[in-house]
Amino acid sequence: MKKFFKSTIILAACFLSFVNVTSAKDYTEAEIRTEIEKSGGGAIFPIGESNTANEKYFTGKSYVAWLSNEIPMGNVTFIDGAHTFWHIHHKSCQILIAQSGQGYYQIWGEEPHELLPGQVVTIPEGVKHWHGAAPNSTFQHIAVMKPVEGITTEWLEEVDPRLFNSLKKPSTAQKMVQTAGRDRLGDFAPNFARYNDDILFGEVWSRNDILSLHDRSLITVASFMGAGLLNSSFKNHLALAKAHGVTKEEMVEVITQLGFYAGWPKAWEAFGMAREVYSE
Repeated sequence: MKKFFKSTIILAACFLSFVNVTSAKDYTEAEIRTEIEKSGGGAIFPIGESNTANEKYFTGKSYVAWLSNEIPMGNVTFIDGAHTFWHIHHKSCQILIAQSGQGYYQIWGEEPHELLPGQVVTIPEGVKHWHGAAPNSTFQHIAVMKPVEGITTEWLEEVDPRLFNSLKKPSTAQKMVQTAGRDRLGDFAPNFARYNDDILFGEVWSRNDILSLHDRSLITVASFMGAGLLNSSFKNHLALAKAHGVTKEEMVEVITQLGFYAGWPKAWEAFGMAREVYSE
């Protein structure tokens, strides 16, 4: 048993410890949990202690919480894009169980693979690889290895920063929650209400990391005006545009230009509603 725990301590230094001394800072547990939630949330396991062994083989800041006294198994928290160098484990495979945030792993000769909460990957023994958080993400995974003696880790070169920075960053999309469909038509046309609330707003409008809410509002206002739908829905979208940061000056400019394409009388009517909305 003493030999086993000695092996476990060595293993800890081999695959769970990393920090960049020159730039890393210590984080409070509250700060780390906030970063995890910003990175998409997930099952937040214990954060543990700051990882300081073998720091020259890792980038960024990390923390480790040991989860078992029987097998080498720990929860690793990677802060703000922290990740390992390329390395190889000898005499044991490594199992990575993603818990929260967004991460990546890559096996030599393959493309990087995204790691999201609930996903599990086994890195075979003797295979060159790296793993850690996605750019601008805080990420947690549980790492498990065999409870055997003689495990070593061969540390290699740093991951190419150009490759790492090219990886997909966590989505910054703001989830749109809409209940107007169910509120007004849920008992009469439930499927239509669901399409409106869950698809149109819950999916299309929620892809605002690709096209901002500000721009989606301008597109919608233009579509309504072009179709001559200057009704209560149009006014609601004017209010939504205002909430999404469309300024009075921008709205005036948009309606003015649309007047030439959609019709001058429509512009007059649209200005009447816009004036009410932007005066509130």
